[in-house]
Amino acid sequence: MYNKIGIVVKPPRHSGDYQVKDYLIETLQILKDLDKEIVLGEIAATLVGKENGTNRDKIAAISDILIVIGGDGTFLSVATDSAMSQIPIIGFNMGTLGFLTEFNCAQIKGELKEILDGKYLISERKLLKLNYADIIDSALNDIVVNKGDIARIIKFSLIIDDIPIADITADGLIISTPTGSTAYSLSAGGPIITPEVECTIITPICPHALTFRPIIVPDSSEIKVKQISDNTEVFITIDGQKKIPFAYGDIIRISSCKRRLKMITQKDMGYFKLLSEKLKWGL
Repeated sequence: MYNKIGIVVKPPRHSGDYQVKDYLIETLQILKDLDKEIVLGEIAATLVGKENGTNRDKIAAISDILIVIGGDGTFLSVATDSAMSQIPIIGFNMGTLGFLTEFNCAQIKGELKEILDGKYLISERKLLKLNYADIIDSALNDIVVNKGDIARIIKFSLIIDDIPIADITADGLIISTPTGSTAYSLSAGGPIITPEVECTIITPICPHALTFRPIIVPDSSEIKVKQISDNTEVFITIDGQKKIPFAYGDIIRISSCKRRLKMITQKDMGYFKLLSEKLKWGL
């Protein structure tokens, strides 16, 4: 079903960390046995002694499917490129929680062949679209407005569908997808939203007005945030991967992206079972 397989791996933590390499070699052997064409990311290529690995920004565009071996951060680094290229992505977890890298690396041997034969489930995940100045970007988890100086707070105006909502003083603001509801938003007190729900979550980070709580808005809403802190550095972060200075008086616009991520999930792992396992709810 898929002939050209892209592989992205997390960087080894130190020179003696062979676990990433071992899982990579196991994956490569399975793919060679299946006579698949392999496209290695730069880190993966270096680990197996090959030159000219493909840059992460380009690997999705020349692959039929992406395999990620690492944690959720590694997954996020290529997820939006996968969505833009409309190819499926599968994550094998080497991190801690692994909400996105849902499969365990021990499952590579037993699951990978079946997945490449088309025996899997696809979960289509919403992305957010960011417009700021001449920047257009997208996020699978969240877009965050946060402060650069740890000792200061920031001020911003929140506008939803051209209706002014509030001028907020806080440590920051998280705009997240349902997929991102279990990431930074959850840590800041936001709700858990199942991926099928068509909405966007707005979660303040340590707001000074205790009455300002997380807001859930329809998928069709456009969210604007105006930066009104004139004495503090403010930044926009996209999925924790990119950091952009957010200038005083400027406005960012966030809406739902038309493209969806095709994320491969386990056949016997529903969302609530995943939550129970990852958050240790004890069920």
